Amino acid sequence: MKRAIALAVVAGLFLAAPTGAQTPARAPVQATPDGAWRFATEAIGEGCSLSGDIRFKRTGDKTYTCKFTAVWACERRTPRSVHTEQSCIATQTGDNVIVTSKMEKVARVDPASMLQQMRNDYAADHFSVKINRAGDRMDGLFRSYGQAPVVFRKQEDLIS
Repeated sequence: MKRAIALAVVAGLFLAAPTGAQTPARAPVQATPDGAWRFATEAIGEGCSLSGDIRFKRTGDKTYTCKFTAVWACERRTPRSVHTEQSCIATQTGDNVIVTSKMEKVARVDPASMLQQMRNDYAADHFSVKINRAGDRMDGLFRSYGQAPVVFRKQEDLIS
Protein backbone atom coordinates (compact mmCIF):
# COMPACT_ATOMS: atom_id res chain seq x y z
CA MET A 1 0.00 0.00 0.00
CA LYS A 2 2.81 2.39 0.91
CA ARG A 3 4.39 1.60 -2.43
CA ALA A 4 1.16 2.48 -4.32
CA ILE A 5 0.88 5.81 -2.49
CA ALA A 6 4.52 6.61 -3.21
CA LEU A 7 4.04 5.85 -6.91
CA ALA A 8 0.94 8.03 -7.04
CA VAL A 9 2.83 10.92 -5.41
CA VAL A 10 5.76 10.55 -7.80
CA ALA A 11 3.41 10.37 -10.81
CA GLY A 12 1.60 13.50 -9.63
CA LEU A 13 4.86 15.40 -9.26
CA PHE A 14 6.00 14.25 -12.69
CA LEU A 15 2.81 15.47 -14.33
CA ALA A 16 2.86 18.80 -12.51
CA ALA A 17 6.56 19.55 -12.99
CA PRO A 18 7.68 21.49 -16.07
CA THR A 19 9.41 19.30 -18.62
CA GLY A 20 12.04 21.85 -19.58
CA ALA A 21 11.06 21.48 -23.22
CA GLN A 22 9.17 24.57 -24.25
CA THR A 23 6.89 24.86 -27.25
CA PRO A 24 8.79 26.82 -29.89
CA ALA A 25 7.44 30.32 -30.42
CA ARG A 26 5.84 30.76 -33.81
CA ALA A 27 7.13 33.60 -35.91
CA PRO A 28 4.34 36.06 -36.66
CA VAL A 29 2.88 35.57 -40.13
CA GLN A 30 3.79 38.46 -42.42
CA ALA A 31 0.73 40.26 -43.80
CA THR A 32 0.79 40.41 -47.60
CA PRO A 33 -1.12 42.39 -50.23
CA ASP A 34 -2.19 39.19 -52.02
CA GLY A 35 -5.87 39.46 -53.04
CA ALA A 36 -8.46 42.12 -53.89
CA TRP A 37 -8.41 45.66 -52.49
CA ARG A 38 -10.31 48.94 -52.87
CA PHE A 39 -8.38 52.23 -52.64
CA ALA A 40 -9.06 55.96 -52.44
CA THR A 41 -6.94 59.08 -52.03
CA GLU A 42 -7.71 62.22 -50.13
CA ALA A 43 -8.74 65.16 -52.31
CA ILE A 44 -5.93 67.19 -53.83
CA GLY A 45 -5.89 70.38 -55.94
CA GLU A 46 -9.21 71.40 -57.52
CA GLY A 47 -11.07 68.75 -55.50
CA CYS A 48 -9.54 65.84 -57.43
CA SER A 49 -9.16 62.31 -56.08
CA LEU A 50 -8.28 58.85 -57.31
CA SER A 51 -10.19 55.68 -56.40
CA GLY A 52 -10.36 52.16 -57.71
CA ASP A 53 -10.06 48.41 -57.32
CA ILE A 54 -6.81 46.45 -57.47
CA ARG A 55 -5.92 42.76 -57.31
CA PHE A 56 -2.46 41.53 -56.28
CA LYS A 57 -1.19 38.06 -57.24
CA ARG A 58 1.97 36.66 -55.64
CA THR A 59 4.69 35.76 -58.15
CA GLY A 60 7.61 35.28 -55.77
CA ASP A 61 8.68 35.54 -52.16
CA LYS A 62 8.26 39.33 -52.02
CA THR A 63 6.91 40.16 -55.48
CA TYR A 64 3.45 40.49 -56.97
CA THR A 65 1.82 41.33 -60.26
CA CYS A 66 -1.29 43.45 -60.13
CA LYS A 67 -4.02 44.99 -62.25
CA PHE A 68 -6.37 47.79 -61.38
CA THR A 69 -9.09 50.04 -62.64
CA ALA A 70 -9.09 53.59 -61.38
CA VAL A 71 -11.14 56.77 -61.69
CA TRP A 72 -9.49 60.18 -61.43
CA ALA A 73 -12.39 62.51 -60.55
CA CYS A 74 -12.36 66.30 -60.19
CA GLU A 75 -15.06 68.57 -58.79
CA ARG A 76 -13.81 71.96 -59.97
CA ARG A 77 -11.97 71.38 -63.26
CA THR A 78 -11.93 69.33 -66.43
CA PRO A 79 -11.60 66.57 -67.09
CA ARG A 80 -14.30 65.74 -64.56
CA SER A 81 -13.32 62.05 -64.71
CA VAL A 82 -10.76 59.78 -66.32
CA HIS A 83 -11.33 56.00 -66.18
CA THR A 84 -8.16 53.93 -66.57
CA GLU A 85 -6.97 50.33 -66.66
CA GLN A 86 -3.41 49.78 -65.41
CA SER A 87 -1.04 46.88 -64.78
CA CYS A 88 1.58 46.92 -62.06
CA ILE A 89 4.27 45.15 -60.13
CA ALA A 90 4.58 45.34 -56.38
CA THR A 91 7.46 44.56 -54.08
CA GLN A 92 7.15 44.02 -50.35
CA THR A 93 9.93 44.63 -47.82
CA GLY A 94 8.67 44.03 -44.30
CA ASP A 95 5.43 46.01 -44.06
CA ASN A 96 6.35 48.37 -46.93
CA VAL A 97 4.73 47.78 -50.32
CA ILE A 98 5.83 49.69 -53.44
CA VAL A 99 3.48 49.58 -56.45
CA THR A 100 4.89 50.63 -59.84
CA SER A 101 2.25 50.91 -62.55
CA LYS A 102 2.00 50.97 -66.32
CA MET A 103 -0.89 52.60 -68.18
CA GLU A 104 -2.74 50.01 -70.25
CA LYS A 105 -5.80 51.97 -71.34
CA VAL A 106 -7.66 55.22 -70.84
CA ALA A 107 -11.15 53.79 -71.18
CA ARG A 108 -13.42 56.81 -70.75
CA VAL A 109 -13.16 60.55 -70.12
CA ASP A 110 -15.73 63.19 -69.16
CA PRO A 111 -15.97 65.27 -71.30
CA ALA A 112 -15.45 62.80 -74.15
CA SER A 113 -13.79 65.55 -76.21
CA MET A 114 -10.70 65.16 -73.95
CA LEU A 115 -10.26 61.42 -74.57
CA GLN A 116 -7.33 61.69 -76.99
CA GLN A 117 -5.56 64.28 -74.83
CA MET A 118 -5.84 62.01 -71.77
CA ARG A 119 -4.61 59.01 -73.77
CA ASN A 120 -1.52 61.07 -74.62
CA ASP A 121 -0.99 62.79 -71.26
CA TYR A 122 -2.35 60.67 -68.38
CA ALA A 123 0.53 59.30 -66.31
CA ALA A 124 0.48 55.92 -64.57
CA ASP A 125 -0.47 55.91 -60.89
CA HIS A 126 2.09 54.65 -58.34
CA PHE A 127 1.77 53.90 -54.62
CA SER A 128 4.05 53.57 -51.61
CA VAL A 129 2.15 52.08 -48.65
CA LYS A 130 2.52 50.18 -45.37
CA ILE A 131 0.37 47.13 -44.69
CA ASN A 132 -1.03 46.70 -41.18
CA ARG A 133 -0.45 43.56 -39.07
CA ALA A 134 -3.96 42.25 -39.73
CA GLY A 135 -3.33 42.49 -43.49
CA ASP A 136 -6.61 44.28 -44.18
CA ARG A 137 -5.46 47.90 -44.62
CA MET A 138 -2.60 49.74 -46.30
CA ASP A 139 -1.86 53.44 -45.79
CA GLY A 140 0.62 55.63 -47.63
CA LEU A 141 1.07 57.88 -50.63
CA PHE A 142 -0.27 57.97 -54.18
CA ARG A 143 2.21 59.46 -56.67
CA SER A 144 1.74 60.54 -60.26
CA TYR A 145 1.91 64.15 -61.45
CA GLY A 146 1.02 65.04 -57.86
CA GLN A 147 0.78 63.11 -54.62
CA ALA A 148 -1.82 62.50 -51.93
CA PRO A 149 -2.44 60.23 -48.95
CA VAL A 150 -4.10 56.94 -49.96
CA VAL A 151 -5.87 54.15 -48.07
CA PHE A 152 -6.29 50.59 -49.36
CA ARG A 153 -8.90 48.31 -47.74
CA LYS A 154 -8.91 44.56 -48.38
CA GLN A 155 -12.07 43.18 -49.94
CA GLU A 156 -13.53 39.89 -48.82
CA ASP A 157 -12.93 37.10 -51.31
CA LEU A 158 -16.29 35.64 -52.31
CA ILE A 159 -16.49 31.88 -52.52
CA SER A 160 -18.78 30.56 -55.22
